Amino acid sequence: MSDKNPKPKPKTSHYFEYAALRVVEFAVNLVPRRLALALGGVVGRLLCLFGVHRRIVQKNFDHVGLWDKGKAEKIIRRLYRNMGRYAVDFLRRGRLPPYRLNRYELYTGARGKGKGTIIVLAHFGNWELLASIWGKQESDLNVIAKPMSNPLVEGWLHKKRTALGVSTIYTDSALRGMLSVLKRNGITAILIDQNMGSMGTPVPFLGKTASTVRTVAGLIRKTGAAAVPIYAIMGRDGVYDIDFFEAEPPEPRGADADPEAAITAIQAQHNDILSQWVMKRPEHWFGWFHRRFGGFVDYRKRG
Repeated sequence: MSDKNPKPKPKTSHYFEYAALRVVEFAVNLVPRRLALALGGVVGRLLCLFGVHRRIVQKNFDHVGLWDKGKAEKIIRRLYRNMGRYAVDFLRRGRLPPYRLNRYELYTGARGKGKGTIIVLAHFGNWELLASIWGKQESDLNVIAKPMSNPLVEGWLHKKRTALGVSTIYTDSALRGMLSVLKRNGITAILIDQNMGSMGTPVPFLGKTASTVRTVAGLIRKTGAAAVPIYAIMGRDGVYDIDFFEAEPPEPRGADADPEAAITAIQAQHNDILSQWVMKRPEHWFGWFHRRFGGFVDYRKRG
């Protein structure tokens, strides 16, 4: 299934951005993966040195307050390096990078329940790699995505996913599309770690309040679909660990039997799982580059 999304007319700047993307894609496919990863790490460090998006990253680290200034600085440098390394694997074509599956039975068990499966993702590690692995193995894998602002890049990305056997459901029809997929016991993958503004629910994340998407929790409550949080992170040896997590919905009792309370409890459960990922491996979460705590943090540039 693929929901059609209207394509705006490209601007002149879009052509330059797209050309740069394709040049970089061509370059990283010319050299061995090990060398490409090393070069990607260098580019990431340069972006850190030049302060690209650094202000937003710093504001997020200051807001959550989990690490002192010295430790946070080391994490941030590794974060930028990882960004370059993951970008390389995303752009490379052909054979998949090496990976290990950990607790895969949690995924197969969820699929076996027959009520549809929601893959709960964050901007953690290489989330696109998961589509590459399962796209041609599963007959009904769908990803929820917001269209890129550059229609040329959006077309490139859509084609890349389609070649893997993955269908795209755009955010403007996410609820209807996900419900349809779950009814036929299909799979939907969705990133839940972005600021949803007034459309979300205030739920703790990394110990701070953050507006969180309601769609996933609402569908679990409505349909009984299984949720499986997954991440794929690259080790120093270049091998990915793909880890699966259990997320049985909390049992509503007493006052918690209220539907809204039940939905909030599921949201909190998922945010807690994602928070544990980030606290353990903060250098692999690219949500630091986003305005995740919008409404609670002033991201405006000052001075």
